[in-house]
Amino acid sequence: MPTVVYFASDGTVVVGDAAGRHAATDPANAARDFARRIGDEVPLMVGREVCTAETLTAVLIAWVVKEVSAAEGQSPKHIVVTHPAGWGNHRKRLLHRALRQTSLDDVTLLPEPVAISENHAAAHDVPPGHALGVYDLGATGLATSVVRRSPVGTFEVLNSAESVDSNGGDSFDDAVYDYVRTGTGGIDPADPDAWVKLARLRQECVAAKEFLSAGGEVSVQDVPLTRAVFDDMIRTSVQAGIEELLRIIRPAADLDAVVVAGGCARIPLVGELVKAEVPGRAVVAPDPELACARGAAIVASRVTPIPQAAPVPVVSADEPPQRPSTEIEPLDLPAPRTPSRIMASRPKLTGGITVLVLAAGVGLTFYLRGEEPPKPGQTPGVVAPVNNSRGTPAATPPPAAEAEGKSANTKPGAGNSPSSTNTAPKTSAPKTSTAPKTGEDGR
Repeated sequence: MPTVVYFASDGTVVVGDAAGRHAATDPANAARDFARRIGDEVPLMVGREVCTAETLTAVLIAWVVKEVSAAEGQSPKHIVVTHPAGWGNHRKRLLHRALRQTSLDDVTLLPEPVAISENHAAAHDVPPGHALGVYDLGATGLATSVVRRSPVGTFEVLNSAESVDSNGGDSFDDAVYDYVRTGTGGIDPADPDAWVKLARLRQECVAAKEFLSAGGEVSVQDVPLTRAVFDDMIRTSVQAGIEELLRIIRPAADLDAVVVAGGCARIPLVGELVKAEVPGRAVVAPDPELACARGAAIVASRVTPIPQAAPVPVVSADEPPQRPSTEIEPLDLPAPRTPSRIMASRPKLTGGITVLVLAAGVGLTFYLRGEEPPKPGQTPGVVAPVNNSRGTPAATPPPAAEAEGKSANTKPGAGNSPSSTNTAPKTSAPKTSTAPKTGEDGR
């Protein structure tokens, strides 16, 4: 089925061969060969719609699933979609996301060479550890790869490459189209039906190419075309693709076979050139255009779990008693407590901590000053000397008394004599002991 999607004026979406026929007369509302563009950030303009390549691909796959489900009478249990071997996680993720938007969730993505190898292994024995070469020549180009069978029976891609040249079925159609147009003299561009005639001519050229895969000669609008002429048109392109195949499979010396698949593998020249370059090991797959799809179906059958019969219900004569209904009421739990609420709920503890800190600060202050706190009964303003294991000088009179005596000696008041100054009563300080005091702290 061609990769073509057509958006009709009434909003319906047509895909496949029918879309190709509509695209011949209304190409602005059609998109072709968009699957290879998945991952390209530049969207496609289809009519007035801006679509990404992965969205169009998902629409095409959803249509196929719908048609198969209608033909089989049931929906598929699992879907396997093949993709080029060179795709990374980004492209596969985009396609998976687009498929989910079309309600296709149970989908497995499988590399195309793996699917072709699975189809080959269904008819040929491929022991674990053995390798296969894959030559896949389709409509859009050539893909070559090397796969190896793992001990568990699956295939893994060891090396792969895609041709950047236009050497697929579409390029072969272009070669036939140019050959026929040259023989017919072309179509007048001024003809109002020129576009329709060109589209019809191309369809006839595609049919002629497919006929030459089995026949020897065909005529397109009175222009004869033989297989020999057609082989000369495409020989250079096919030979370039085989050289790419040899470059890929050269490091793998233990190849069991080279599987030739793809729609263009039906062209006799393709199989002949591959067998000439890889003698004794080239195998053209039966129905090569279906080899990839059949391999995907084989993998899908493995992924789908085998349905099992429903368990037989156990019937007991004695039915268990029914449990009484119980009403459960939710508990009214307090809200989680934050640190601020926890501190606010303990004001007494907070005040006690504050008093303890202040008391410790006062005691530390007296300790650093080398003094003792005043004791009860001691005269205010008089501090007893403290012995810190050093010699302590004799106690001196209070500064206030000394200053008063000096003032009296130097500035006698009026009417007072020096003798009267000496006979003034003196203030005596309390007697203190000068003996050293010894305690736990050495004072």
